[in-house]
Amino acid sequence: MPTKIFGREIENQMTFVGLANAGKTTLVRRLKGQDNLETVPTMGMNIETLKIGDIEVMAADLGGQVTYPTSLWEPFVTKSVGIVFVFDSADKSKVEEAGKWLQQVIKWAPEDSAFLFLANKQDLAEAMPLEKIIESLGLEREISMRPRTFAVYPCSALTGEGVDEPWQWMSERFRIIITRKNK
Repeated sequence: MPTKIFGREIENQMTFVGLANAGKTTLVRRLKGQDNLETVPTMGMNIETLKIGDIEVMAADLGGQVTYPTSLWEPFVTKSVGIVFVFDSADKSKVEEAGKWLQQVIKWAPEDSAFLFLANKQDLAEAMPLEKIIESLGLEREISMRPRTFAVYPCSALTGEGVDEPWQWMSERFRIIITRKNK
């Protein structure tokens, strides 16, 4: 069932979630090709349109403040074809909290959705290596349960390093899911 935003039905929905300051808005701006990547914390949500080939995608960039996950994230995640969970690899103090919300988002995600986990801020010296993040958050299980529709990548939304490959992965999965739904 499509989501209605400002009276307009949106069928091809992608949701960007993660704790506050993880880099969601920076990532969305980079994917849109914007030059200005400076952001302020998202209060509520930002809705953007992205193109995946000839498919127009509504990208919901959802705020990561403590009050948002259940009230704001769940309605968007449950109706999304693609979910991007952005994790701040340099903020070791929030690993447990991020892991809790990651597991909740995975539960909300439709089984036929594409789920992309991005270990962001890999350009920072204090960033945890991808292997430690996968281990700390128990991502091996998720990867093995959904091998074609769950992926984990390191990146830096700010520098652009490592953004193209996961976006290519998500674009391919998104197109496959949309094609199946429209048959």
